Amino acid sequence: MKMTKTLLGLLVAITLYGCASQEPQGPQYDLSLYDGRPIDTLTSDVMPVSEKEAITRGDVALRNNNNDLALYEYIRALSFPDAQYQDKTLYNIGRIHESRGNIALAEKAYTMAVEYNPDNVKALEQLGAIYSKQGRVDEGKSYFLRALNADQVRLKNSKTLAGGLIMVQDINQLKVDKASPAMAYMGLGVLSDVDSQHKLAEAYYLKALEIKPNSMKGMMNLGYSYYMSGQYDKAERYTLAALEKDPNNQKGQNNLALIYLGKNEVKKAINIFMRSMGAPEALNNVGYFLILQGKPDKAIPYLQQAIDKKPSYYKLANENLERALAMVREEQEKAQSEVSTTMVKP
Repeated sequence: MKMTKTLLGLLVAITLYGCASQEPQGPQYDLSLYDGRPIDTLTSDVMPVSEKEAITRGDVALRNNNNDLALYEYIRALSFPDAQYQDKTLYNIGRIHESRGNIALAEKAYTMAVEYNPDNVKALEQLGAIYSKQGRVDEGKSYFLRALNADQVRLKNSKTLAGGLIMVQDINQLKVDKASPAMAYMGLGVLSDVDSQHKLAEAYYLKALEIKPNSMKGMMNLGYSYYMSGQYDKAERYTLAALEKDPNNQKGQNNLALIYLGKNEVKKAINIFMRSMGAPEALNNVGYFLILQGKPDKAIPYLQQAIDKKPSYYKLANENLERALAMVREEQEKAQSEVSTTMVKP
């Protein structure tokens, strides 16, 4: 009898364990991409029944600035075995993290998006921007080019850009529309300017402006590129066009002043600087940038004027003046040395 009771007890325990083990388990979410408030505080809604429902919930939360809930819903969307939009969902996750300054998680999400869809233009573009800002220039350029090439696939254009030698005509053959990656074109323009490939930079910027004709940043970058290549009239035209959209933009005003200095229109440059600073600071700026432009002799009188206007305060102008005088002396000594060498020749 005791044995029978023991067997019955075991059978009951086994039955109960079996029932418990067969209860439906909640879905397992990969929360490695989540970084927000505790999940149990986010929502009391029932679980979404499909990927599309989860994405819709995420979109609604995002529009309502509830980024934690949006993240959670997008992550839930990834958990469905029949999911079809993982790359787009991961791009959204990356954008949320990037907006919060969480670059590591943003990079992870964008990278996963590209793994699901190697032609996800937006994710490729964002990775290019992240790596370029981190100083990983080669990687940044590679992802920008991949974004451009993926966009050509979308636009059914057989012309693409290889990673090797790129010519202006190669860029001109690319197709663009309003959905094309303007930031990737802009980024490649900046990287080209850094390499002193101003013709390439111009071609990239013009494509970016073809996509976004009213882009102040595009106009300003193109204007500065023209300035660096010595095309001052074009530089002035595009910089003025940019400033029409944002007259108080400090960077645009500084660029315009530099252009006027390049054109030897010093009074115009001083007037531009004096819109945002006092006379001593403006005169010092003019002297400093003339030094950078290789014109130390022209810089000296403006630096002296800056010191005269604020002698007790303007340490920076004194340092710049000493630098300009040293450069002038060096040039004079070099010239005298060359003359002496010429005179002693038989």
